Amino acid sequence: MQRIQFYPSTELANILNEEAQSKGVSVSTYVSDLLEDYYGMKKNGISITRLTVAVLKEVEKYIATLPPNVPFDLNKASKTFREIDMTCGKKPQTVRASIGRAFSAKLGNGAFSNVRKYQDKNGKNILSVNNALMYEIYQWKNNKTNKEI
Repeated sequence: MQRIQFYPSTELANILNEEAQSKGVSVSTYVSDLLEDYYGMKKNGISITRLTVAVLKEVEKYIATLPPNVPFDLNKASKTFREIDMTCGKKPQTVRASIGRAFSAKLGNGAFSNVRKYQDKNGKNILSVNNALMYEIYQWKNNKTNKEI
């Protein structure tokens, strides 16, 4: 894949950053999806941006049903994530990795404010049988009483 550099105006950069962030993707992915759409290059009709939005919504619904401290991965939390096929000429593994990075960037914020990476007692990330990062819902603790809220 080729890297192309461009210098948008401050106003355009702000719009691109805001839109990409709201959809949970990088500006690069968002701009690529916009340009592929503009030039009619979508091979199977769905962009990585749309896939990311769909997966994040499914994960948000899934975690709403989970009690604290139950580990999960994106494969378990999202049917869309499990069923990703070739997209925009990219392999499913590449697309899943991109969506995983987008999800990780959302941890601790918004709908995912109480989600963190699942780790062992030494702080090492625990992986699923698919070799994917695991996550968990956690409850905040009151610093004064050290009790969960």
